[in-house]
Amino acid sequence: MKPTNSNKTGRSTAQDVVMTPPETAIKILNHFKPTGKILEPCRGDGAFYNAMEGDKHWCEISEGKDFMEWNWTNKIDWIITNPPYSIYDMFLEKAMSVAENIVFFVPFSKLFKSKSNDIMVKNYGDIKEIVNMGTGQQHGFNMGFVVGCIHFKKNYKGDIKYTRLY
Repeated sequence: MKPTNSNKTGRSTAQDVVMTPPETAIKILNHFKPTGKILEPCRGDGAFYNAMEGDKHWCEISEGKDFMEWNWTNKIDWIITNPPYSIYDMFLEKAMSVAENIVFFVPFSKLFKSKSNDIMVKNYGDIKEIVNMGTGQQHGFNMGFVVGCIHFKKNYKGDIKYTRLY
């Protein structure tokens, strides 16, 4: 089953450019403590990438490195990013094709938007943890929706941990 449809173009839009504040990125990285090969597929101004340690890699469409066209022959251990919301489904599907662990910092409505996305997540592994980080406004976003991190883990079978970091 394919994920739900993204926008009609299948490409991210200008409204997808929502920069994560550096202090939020650091809080997320300190919580998850990624190791191994780490990819930031939406580097933007570098909040996550600059705070990452170790074997880190990046994509940024505005700099000619489009994650949706990116091909890497080695395993990626972690993807940590604030993905484009308008193509969330496609972006998650691509991330699942290359990484063992995925952490998306998103409005929670993105996670629970369709049964087809839930089936895609289950086929990949499952959600290992949901981290509630309060509202978008608390992170400088122009939205009051609850936002946080969803940690997807390949081949994961087990309980979903729920954490509050606000």
